[in-house]
Amino acid sequence: MASPTFTRQELATLAALRARFLDGSNAGGGYWKSDAELALYDASFGERIGWKWDAVLAELHARGWRPSAKNVVDWGCGSGIAGRRVIAAWEGFESLTLTDVSPLAMRFAESRARENFPALRTRMKSDAADAAAGSLLLVSHVLNEADDAAAHRLIAAARRAQEIIWIEAGTHADSRRLISVREKLLAEFEIIAPCTHAARCGMLAAENSAHWCHHFARVPSEASRDARWSQFGRELGIDMRSLPYSFLVLARRGVAADFEKNVRGFSRIIGRPRDEKGHFEVLSCSETGVEDLIAQKRDVPELSRQLRKGHADAVQRWTLNGRRITDAAPLIPPN
Repeated sequence: MASPTFTRQELATLAALRARFLDGSNAGGGYWKSDAELALYDASFGERIGWKWDAVLAELHARGWRPSAKNVVDWGCGSGIAGRRVIAAWEGFESLTLTDVSPLAMRFAESRARENFPALRTRMKSDAADAAAGSLLLVSHVLNEADDAAAHRLIAAARRAQEIIWIEAGTHADSRRLISVREKLLAEFEIIAPCTHAARCGMLAAENSAHWCHHFARVPSEASRDARWSQFGRELGIDMRSLPYSFLVLARRGVAADFEKNVRGFSRIIGRPRDEKGHFEVLSCSETGVEDLIAQKRDVPELSRQLRKGHADAVQRWTLNGRRITDAAPLIPPN
């Protein structure tokens, strides 16, 4: 972000953009009315989405996974933040296809991609279902605005992809929509993340209807000290400390055959464990289902320290005594 603070006009534009997002009034042509709006979005709302992509990409790097596809399709690209984050994360990509209901957004995203990656082949398509074949398909924050026909086209495109990285907002509704996508694609794809298993999602059990699969990205420390970001949160009523998201990473069966073996027997922490007096309450998901567990600080002091700091690895191998965690071994040991 260039200037120390937003102008009143910029804040009014951001508020109008947010209102369009919330009420879904894109009128079939996207939310943006000019390149200036797209640039403002890209540096604010788009950058916050970028932090979610940073969190997912950091986890994939830590787990030792990388896509094998050479071509990237950014579905519903908006300002192109997802495509740029992914192409910067791994070397070897040859092309980027951008698709969106907004021609203005596609042109903006292509321009930014060319600025950042001049050797990369780029193209725009209003419907990139054919381009998705054999590609790394990126999907970001689309399910809350996709009607049944659009959702059907997207799932059809996903079935043709080689790998998929899909991120949605961390709301109950969007998480549940993404779980539905998981179940539809499970027969054709291996799950890379967030799940540690390929069984039916435990959130679908009737007793877990109040829960949802979500996680929290870290807000960069420099943003918490930045006057412009502070103004953004204050004026628009956005909690800058909280950045929830849901995500799904898939690879076509046979492409990453050994990856799933690395997490067998592990569980994943869902959401943010609650720090209670003398213990943490942990919502844990594994092949056996979703469980409310208790991590007493005297039993697992190192895990408790990591949870308190927000640095605990999400994937853990538990030793349990009933609901009580008596030992924890993270998939990625702490530094």
